[in-house]
Amino acid sequence: MHILLRENLEGYLSGKLDPAVRQELETHLAACRGCREEWEILRSSAVDLRALRSPQDMDLDPAPGFYARVMERIDAEREVPFWALLLEPAFGRRVAFAFLMMLALLGAYVAAFDQTDYSSRHLPEAILAGQAPGGPLSRAPHFNSNLAHNRGAVLASLVTEGD
Repeated sequence: MHILLRENLEGYLSGKLDPAVRQELETHLAACRGCREEWEILRSSAVDLRALRSPQDMDLDPAPGFYARVMERIDAEREVPFWALLLEPAFGRRVAFAFLMMLALLGAYVAAFDQTDYSSRHLPEAILAGQAPGGPLSRAPHFNSNLAHNRGAVLASLVTEGD
């Protein structure tokens, strides 16, 4: 494309070109085949773009409050509810990992520091059967038909034999 066409293209397409320059440009287009072909392509593109333009008599202004509603919607979508963070998969994995680590630490603590004797000799059944550390029961509890009396007798014998 020659410089004459490049510099005056917009004015020629809009029809606002000086008549002398317009005559010179038309003469050049008649003589130069390459510029004429480019001119045809650009002119058809300009016609197509004008067809996309809205008519001047149409009112294309948005309704009142349109921009405010758009901004409210943007703000509402921008807010992330608290529960959405809990449902995020990465957060769930972190919580599960923290729970397993806490469980491992608690197990290690119990295994290291708990010295409870879990042998059967301190169980009530073992004491009644005479397997208590003090040997067989020295005095067997006296039972009768009163359940409260029987319960008290067993508990008293357990306390005396457990010492």
